[in-house]
Amino acid sequence: MEWEEGKPNYPAYIVEKRGQNRYRVHFDGYDTRWDETVGLDRIKGRVEGPVNQPPPPPDCVAQAAGVNPQASGSAVPVSRYRPGDRVKVRWRDSTYAATVVEVVSSDRYRVHYDGYETAWDETVHSERIIGRR
Repeated sequence: MEWEEGKPNYPAYIVEKRGQNRYRVHFDGYDTRWDETVGLDRIKGRVEGPVNQPPPPPDCVAQAAGVNPQASGSAVPVSRYRPGDRVKVRWRDSTYAATVVEVVSSDRYRVHYDGYETAWDETVHSERIIGRR
């Protein structure tokens, strides 16, 4: 996915079709506030398998996150799960079915426990997610 012309491409995935040639995309590893509606001209292709090292964030994203855009190693790590992924979450000595509703950071996710009210939604560390279901 191209952020700006002449800048590096960023891993993203389509979360919604918004029209004939318009799509809502989520940039992998970034907060949902950076989601965008884009045209096909900005979608550069499909990536198979994991993306090991994303490019550094665009200056506007880095500045909003309080990161020096010129500093080395300022790239946001790619997250393992995406919104909509169905997962198993450990809570105390039990395992519960849940759905990822938001990627908070590369290792923290907002989850909704299937069959429970949204009042039980919580942000969990990746260590509590056992895997996909």
